Amino acid sequence: MPSAVVAGVCTLTVSCVWITFVKNLWNDGSGLAFDDAGDPTAYFWVHLLLAVTSFVLGTVIGVIGLRGVRAARRADA
Repeated sequence: MPSAVVAGVCTLTVSCVWITFVKNLWNDGSGLAFDDAGDPTAYFWVHLLLAVTSFVLGTVIGVIGLRGVRAARRADA
C-alpha cells in the first residue's frame, strides 16, 4: 500500500512540474525555445520530448499504483 501512495504522489508531482515547464517553454521569451523568426529550435523540441515522455511515464506509474490499490482492497475484502 505505501508504494501505491508513493506512486500517486510521484505522478502528481511529475505531472504538475512538467505541465508548468511546457507552459513556460511555450511562452519563452529568452530566445532559447524559438528563433528570431518564431520557429521552434532544437532546445524546444528536446525539452518538449522530455516533458511528454515524463508525463506519459508518470501516468503509467500512476495507473499501476491505482491498480495495486484496487487489488489490495479486493484482497482485504
